[in-house]
Amino acid sequence: MKVKIDIDSSTFVRLFFVAAAFVGGVFVLWKLTPSLMIVLVSFFLAMALNPPVSSLANRLPGHSRVLATTVSYIIVLSIIGFFVYVAIPPMVRQTTNFINALPGYVEEVSSQKGVVGDLIKRYNLQDDVNSFVEGARNQAGNIVQGVGGSVITGVTNILSGFVTLVTVLVLTFLALIEGPRWLERLWSIYTDEHKLQHHKYLVSRMYTVVTRYVSGQVFVATLAGAAGLLVLFALTSFFSVPLTAVLPLAFLIFLTDLIPMIGAIIGATIVVFVLVFNDLGAAVTFAIYFFIYQQIENNLIQPTVQARTIELSALAILVAALIGINLLGPVGGFLAIPAAGCIRVLLIDYFERRKSVKPTRKGWGRFVRSKLTES
Repeated sequence: MKVKIDIDSSTFVRLFFVAAAFVGGVFVLWKLTPSLMIVLVSFFLAMALNPPVSSLANRLPGHSRVLATTVSYIIVLSIIGFFVYVAIPPMVRQTTNFINALPGYVEEVSSQKGVVGDLIKRYNLQDDVNSFVEGARNQAGNIVQGVGGSVITGVTNILSGFVTLVTVLVLTFLALIEGPRWLERLWSIYTDEHKLQHHKYLVSRMYTVVTRYVSGQVFVATLAGAAGLLVLFALTSFFSVPLTAVLPLAFLIFLTDLIPMIGAIIGATIVVFVLVFNDLGAAVTFAIYFFIYQQIENNLIQPTVQARTIELSALAILVAALIGINLLGPVGGFLAIPAAGCIRVLLIDYFERRKSVKPTRKGWGRFVRSKLTES
């Protein structure tokens, strides 16, 4: 049986333009993804920082929001500057010590002296060691040739990251200052008082979700930093770990743990890398500890805390975080959970409004037309 479908030319043209507009929109969004991510992160940070900025503005003379935002920025930048001042010198010093001691390690391996030499003799590893040393020497020339390009690439990446950071900070600053005025302008457009109050309620609920998420994530990061501080302090008693490196490394764990799911891995990797330069036993011990702690945090602490702060189930939080990380990396993981919380608010509102209207089967067409008119 053949079915003949007649489509007039105007319908075909409209379908063609709709498809072309959809493809063009997807292409434009794909090209603008980096810029949109910067704007989205800035908007999110502005929402997260708005409560302390508003609270500070209410306490300042004249209720100056510009002055409150400036003071808040000075405090945040001072904390970051203190971390850089305290953390970077020990890391650079440990790296320099490792580079200076590297020739001695190679000489010890080559001459079979010390503990390493005893292990080589005991397990008959001399041939393997000789092959490794010879290969390392052969690769030295290639490494030197690649240093120049690596340095240029590294400097370029650092400058690009710095420019992005400055852009985010500037956009966040402007959003904190101008955000309330833009919101008031948006509310002034409404002519329906019922819709105005309803949308204000929804925005308020989503704003609460974001601020609670930030407070919950700060609590999780603080817990990780405090636990890391205790473990690192204990390592100074059993291994050759300098006491001056404990506080910077713990603060680093706190900062990286602000990123859900993968932040703990980033922080642990950096800490283990630094500890290797001091004592291999300390690095291995900390790696074992953090592996266990990460499993507890990702599967118990993080979902439980966020489930109570933004009223999402632990399963929904894990799924949202995994999707965000796979789509947009660390930034996606950071934004996915509050986005899921906001979607929950919208869905609950939609279903509640739908339940409030109980259409009969005969009046279904009228109900659909009324909903379309409302939207």
